[in-house]
This record gives sequence, C-alpha cells and structure tokens, in this order.
Amino acid sequence: MKYFATRSITALALVAAMGISVPAVAFADSTTTTTVAPSAWTTWHKTWVSYVDGLKAIRASYRASVESARSAYFTAKATATTKAERQAAQVALEAAIAAALNARVTAITAAGDPPAPPTGYNGTAYVTGIQVANVAFRASTTAAQSAYAQALASATTSAQRLTARLTLQIAVDSAMVARSTALLALGAPPAHPGHTA
Repeated sequence: MKYFATRSITALALVAAMGISVPAVAFADSTTTTTVAPSAWTTWHKTWVSYVDGLKAIRASYRASVESARSAYFTAKATATTKAERQAAQVALEAAIAAALNARVTAITAAGDPPAPPTGYNGTAYVTGIQVANVAFRASTTAAQSAYAQALASATTSAQRLTARLTLQIAVDSAMVARSTALLALGAPPAHPGHTA
C-alpha cells in the first residue's frame, strides 16, 4: 500500500503540474523584443495567471489533505496491535483520500475553463490549443478521480480497492498520452506571443 500510495500521489502531483505548467512557455517574453504587449493581451495574461494560481492553490490544498491522511494512517498503523485495527487504519486512509479527491474534483470543476486569449495576436491559436489540451486533460483526470473516490467509498475488499487504483492509473496514463499528443501537434511556440499578428 505504501509504495502504491506514494506512487499515486507522485503521479497525481505530476498530473496537476503538467495540467498548468506548459502554457507558461507560450508567454515567455523574447529578450530581443522591445515593443510593449498590447493591453488586451496583457489584461488577459493577468487573468490567466490568476486562474493558474487558483489551480495551484487547489493542488496545494489537495496535497496537504493527502499528507494529513497519510500521517494519520501511519500513526494509527504504528499503534495498532491487531489486524482489525490495521484494517481500520487502512479504511480510514482510503476514506480520507476519497474525500480529498472529491474536494479537489469539486474545486477544479468550479474553477471552470481558463480565460480565452484575445483574438488577433501572435500566439492566440497556440495558447488556445494548449488550453484545449489542458481542459480535456483536466476533464479526463477529474472524472477518473471522481470515479476512483466513489469506488473507494463502496469498496469492501482489498481486491476492489486495488482494481479502483489500477483503473485510476490507466485513466490518468491515457489522459497524459492524449494531452502529450495534442501538445506535440501544436508544434513550436510562436516567437513573440502577445504581439499583433
């Protein structure tokens, strides 16, 4: 369990990081550019940064919940003297992880889609492509996490919990492949994003 939980948390952290980090490339300023970005692009960019900060806060809250659940699990397991107490600690961990996932899914759903970049600028199509890939990725992973949380809540055996974890991992892996394929199809980022096309 410890190995899988650590692996799952690492995978989910990677999922969250990948879901919000790639668009930053599209906004990097060129060191050779001396023109000021148009105000519509600048305004949109600030809105987008706020949106990303919100996703980062959701991720941080989720990770804190999972760490708290793991800490409680290890404490309960260390003091357990019977098999029933160890199983109760395991069930409590699974329930806490399910609750954390439900809270994360709810928060991501409430965040909605990222703000669309203004039209007519160099980089608009590229950023829109990244956003489409990320939105699809987040939709797939949040649906998988929601299904996982529900499966954990109704699981009564270790085999059912294992099946739920493996199903989650397969869904996340598939979403990562789809997202990577979509991002590769975009090609290289534009040289001077934010300038009028």
